[in-house]
Order: sequence, then C-alpha cells, then structure tokens
Amino acid sequence: MEVVSTVQAGVTRPHHDPVARALWLVAAHNSMRASGGTVTTPVEEPSVGRNYYWVGVRLRDGVEVSLLFNAAASLVAAAEPQDRHSATLMFVDVPAGNSFSEAGLRVATAAELIQPLSDSDLRFLTEDERRDVAYHRPDRLGDLLFNWFD
Repeated sequence: MEVVSTVQAGVTRPHHDPVARALWLVAAHNSMRASGGTVTTPVEEPSVGRNYYWVGVRLRDGVEVSLLFNAAASLVAAAEPQDRHSATLMFVDVPAGNSFSEAGLRVATAAELIQPLSDSDLRFLTEDERRDVAYHRPDRLGDLLFNWFD
C-alpha cells in the first residue's frame, strides 16, 4: 500500500490512541531488541505543534534515530534526531521495520516521505486541514503526515 493512500481526513491533527500507541511502542522495543539497539527516551505524545508520537532509539552501531507514529494513519516513520525548534524532519528508513509491519502498522520509507506534495494528495482532507496546509505550506508528503501545524 502506498503511503499517499494514508492521506485521509484527520491525519494532520494530533490524534491520541492509547491502544495504537501501546502497539507501536511494543513494536519499537521488539524492533530494537531484534536489531541490537535500544529505546533511549520516553514517548512524547502528539500535541499542538506535532501531530505524532515520538521516541528516541540508538541503533547497534550507535546511530541515534527518532521513531515517529501517526496514530490516525497507523503509519510509522523514522527521522534523524533534530533540534526541537526545527520543523523539517530528515526522514530515514525505519530500522527493523518488519516488527512494525508484523504488528499491523504501515511503515513508510524515506523515499515515500520525501515525495513532493501535490494538490491531488489533499483531496480527502477536511476543509480545515486544507486551510492549515495552505497556511503552513508543507513541501513533502512526510511533512504533511508528520507535521508541526499549530
């Protein structure tokens, strides 16, 4: 399934789903155990200014990565760690992504997330969401699905 198909009404808003969060977090721990890495931070919840869950991990080779989860889309992604005030994520492929897929979650590749955003990608969003897009002007599909909108 293409990541663009996850662009449905509600995916740009902070969405709290305790069951999906728990499923994602278990998969994150399983992913790190399977690959020799470790979860290094507590989970940060979606809030104004971030529509996704976030947790930090360290891979076996010492590389730090942020695991992201958009609960409304059941979509997992990964990005390089960044300054908290930076809006643009540097997407990377999800390490040991099969753990998330086996849990029934969708896994986005970096290549999918850096695709330019087109008007046709917005057709299923609500009018309020389209106004947010017009205001914030995300450039990439990933910037829409893992956003900083306030």
